[in-house]
Amino acid sequence: MAEERERVVMPGDYLCVEEEFLPGPWTYVDDNGVVRSLIVGTPVFDYTTRRVSVKPLKRRIMLPKQGDNVVGVVSAVKEDVAVVKVIGFDIYNPLKNPITGLLHISQISETRIDSVYDAVRMGDLIRARVLNNYVPLLLSIKDPKYGVILAYCSKCGSVLVKKGETLVCPSCGSTERRKVSIDYLAVERSVQRGRR
Repeated sequence: MAEERERVVMPGDYLCVEEEFLPGPWTYVDDNGVVRSLIVGTPVFDYTTRRVSVKPLKRRIMLPKQGDNVVGVVSAVKEDVAVVKVIGFDIYNPLKNPITGLLHISQISETRIDSVYDAVRMGDLIRARVLNNYVPLLLSIKDPKYGVILAYCSKCGSVLVKKGETLVCPSCGSTERRKVSIDYLAVERSVQRGRR
C-alpha cells in the first residue's frame, strides 16, 4: 500500500477515475465515473488491490484538563454562578475555539460572599484553575494568583486601574469591587491629581 506524500484532499477533490482504482473507504464515485474524496484526509492508493481510499486527518485538540491554568472572559453572571468563555491557557496561548466554563460562588473565595457579582462581572478577563476533565469546565479562582486580570468600568466602559486593593476608573472616577488576581494587568503607577 502506497500513500501519496504530503497531499491532503478535501471533500469532493479528484482522486482518480473508476477505471484506474476502485473506490474504497471515505471515497465516492460521481456521475462521470470520477472517484472523489468524501472527507478531509490523505489519499491512499493500494496498487495490489487497485483500490483508493482516504485516510482521515487526525486533529489533535488541546483541551484544558484538571489542574491547568486558563484565561477566559466572563460572558454571563447570575446570583451563584458565572459563565466563562475559556479562550486559552494564557493570553499568548489561545485555544482554536472557546470552551464553556462555569465559576460557582463556592469557588471564588475562602471567605463568604453574597453574590458572584461581587467578584466578577460580564466582560472581565479572568485567570482560573480547571477542576475537572470535561466540558463545561468547572473553574476556581480562590488562590491569590487567580481572579480578574482585566476589568472594565460598569459606568463608562474604560479599563479599570488597580489602585491599592480597589479598582478605579481613570475616566469617570468610580470604584468597583472584584476578586482581583495578584497579576492584574492595569496597575496605577502614580497617583493622579484631581481624582478621588
